[in-house]
Amino acid sequence: MRNVVPVILFLICFQPVSVGYTGYVDNQNENEQGFWVFFTDKDGVDFNPFVFFDEKAIERRVQNGLCLFDTLDFPVKKEYVRGVEAIVSGADVVSRWFNAVHVYASPRELAEIETLPYVSSVEPASLRLILASADKEESDASILDRVDTALLRDQLSHMDGELFHSNGITGSGVRIAIFDAGFRSVDRHPAFKHIRKNNRIIDTWDFHRGRKNVYTSSVHGTMVLSAIAGQLDEQPLGMAKDAEFLLARTEIRREPLAEEKYWLAAVEWADRNGADIINSSLGYVFHRYFPGEMDGRTSLVARAATIAAQKGILVINAAGNQGNDNHWRIIVTPADADSVLTVGALQYPEMIRASYSSVGPTADGRMKPNVSALGTVVAAGRRGMAKPVGTSFASPLVTGFAACLWQMYPGRTNMEIFRAVEQSASLYPYYDYAHGYGVPQASRFFQDDHQIRMPTFDLVNKNDTIHIIIRKKIGTGDINHQPASENEYLYYQKKNADGQIARYYVIDLEGAEQISIGVDSFTHGQLLKVHFRGHTAEINVP
Repeated sequence: MRNVVPVILFLICFQPVSVGYTGYVDNQNENEQGFWVFFTDKDGVDFNPFVFFDEKAIERRVQNGLCLFDTLDFPVKKEYVRGVEAIVSGADVVSRWFNAVHVYASPRELAEIETLPYVSSVEPASLRLILASADKEESDASILDRVDTALLRDQLSHMDGELFHSNGITGSGVRIAIFDAGFRSVDRHPAFKHIRKNNRIIDTWDFHRGRKNVYTSSVHGTMVLSAIAGQLDEQPLGMAKDAEFLLARTEIRREPLAEEKYWLAAVEWADRNGADIINSSLGYVFHRYFPGEMDGRTSLVARAATIAAQKGILVINAAGNQGNDNHWRIIVTPADADSVLTVGALQYPEMIRASYSSVGPTADGRMKPNVSALGTVVAAGRRGMAKPVGTSFASPLVTGFAACLWQMYPGRTNMEIFRAVEQSASLYPYYDYAHGYGVPQASRFFQDDHQIRMPTFDLVNKNDTIHIIIRKKIGTGDINHQPASENEYLYYQKKNADGQIARYYVIDLEGAEQISIGVDSFTHGQLLKVHFRGHTAEINVP
């Protein structure tokens, strides 16, 4: 038996109005800035939920025991909006949930708006959009034998996605809204032929242009949809090929300080149109804020995502690609919201956190991301196939997984599905701020509940040294399943007495049978928590 010094792979310490759209405003005066104008009340407005909402939105509310006459859903008073529009040159997005309108205003106009008796407050609306995609490599391949077939296989098999497929679980009956920068070629690409043929794109809206056509501009949303539901020559690219879709173009690359308003409009639109799940492969960092305010409560998009969750929608968001940015690094908003299922990215083929993937905890110390998936996928591109990279593509893989799970358990609530996804993950109950609970595993929903996970290692405290001793023989097969990789990783962390993770590590065992850690490397009250091949154990350090 040989003792080894751990090889540290990484260490981290630590209805125009009702629709939410009043008009397309392309240009504003250079002295004008974006603001949210919040109103005092909704007194006297008319609202009929059975006319306003899609039937699936009504069903979701009934299933969750929600009031159909929630004042959050009431439209904003038109006279209030008209009063503001009479002052400013640009007023475009109206939010019923926040009882507010987004405007472009000069200092003089803003001062006049603030005197209106029905205006409660005004907030600046400056932020910076970051699409959660890193570098992408695109090819002109049009048939599967010219793409990375190993990756194509692994992007589903690392989540046991073939089990869903072989059991006829394909996301049927689940409606998914996708917020993105555009869905170029979705209306003609062969990877979406089955979706078009069965009329499963229920609705579309371009919130920037105010029109139905979203099949333009960026191919980012095309690749995201592909990772949820694409299929080429009967080969699935995503797990939920039979889901329904709402496609929202919310982001405009050339206008990076103005997209939050479209995300807000889209989430209300998705709710109204009966979305069960929202996939947002987008993140925002504030032009006027700091990483310390990624607390799930500061940004309007985080607050809107929380409201969506309260309405019974499962919101899934990419963690962001700021992992290599020493000035930011942490989860971006709305992935910082507590009720959002936040997805980090794994490097391929190593199957550990991709260096670009943003990390937790949130600014207020909560555990994020929740789970992880591959950040490199084979996807439908502008013409043929692409090989994009980023947390943008880990998120839709988990979205497809969640849709399949919801088809299996249609009576479950959004937060029950949320917890089931977490608890199915490969590291659960172990958690760290890079991988979350690991990769969701479909096998957890098809295996014998009476099987017991067998220990894969022992923890021994001897002579002021804690020894992690790997067991040579590990039985029970798939019950200790973890995503396939050529590497054998052991995860461990030092936790403080208050439960916060002080430091965490991933070690490539490289055939080692024992890891030794000196007790003097711990501070008083810390404990050691270890995970290896499906088994988690911990030991208090004196």
